[in-house]
Amino acid sequence: MEKVKWSVMFPLRIAVLDDHALILLALELRLSREADFKVVGLYTNSLELLEALEKREIDLLVLDYMLRDGEQDGLTLLRTIRRRFPQLLILMSSSAEKPSLVNLTLNAGANGFVGKSESVDRVVEAVRKVSGGETYISSLMAYELGRGPNTAREGAGDEAIGAEILFKDSVLSPREQEVLRCCLAGMSVSQIARKFSKSMKTISGQKQSAFRKLGVRTDTELFKLEQSLRYL
Repeated sequence: MEKVKWSVMFPLRIAVLDDHALILLALELRLSREADFKVVGLYTNSLELLEALEKREIDLLVLDYMLRDGEQDGLTLLRTIRRRFPQLLILMSSSAEKPSLVNLTLNAGANGFVGKSESVDRVVEAVRKVSGGETYISSLMAYELGRGPNTAREGAGDEAIGAEILFKDSVLSPREQEVLRCCLAGMSVSQIARKFSKSMKTISGQKQSAFRKLGVRTDTELFKLEQSLRYL
């Protein structure tokens, strides 16, 4: 994306999707203190957001990866938004700060990733970097990923990301894929059940079915499989 110089006259128009009201309020208050930023929308669910994106002019979206029960998983929502709004800048936000999750979101089209353990001032830094055409990840995450914080997406199209290979042309059903994505993001069976408004028995059954198809027996073996595929 061509680098744009945002200003008081032409501020960066920002929307935020998060299902926690306090986080929305904190981000709105902090981002609004920047003279060249303008918060134009705060949303608590994906339906409201998608409708707004069709009607409003938005330059950058701060997108929560893990929404409330009944919402689609963050990776699916990210891909939907990226497909429908290719010019939109997207900064992912999540409390699940795992290198594998960061890799997945960047390669699915996010322009940056900020963990919820980071300060709100870091969010401002992340927004500025992303709006300036750079990719933002924290220095610690860049170290864990073995890449520079501003080059996280260099060669992204050539990288073999484990989970992407795992699900590409997969024998797994779409629901089994969603369950395993949640597992790789660190969610428990009970958390996944609440997210999709299903019983723990149903989610556990889908997880075990997926494990049998992949030839793994435990979460540890699943993570090892995902990591080994990453380097094929």
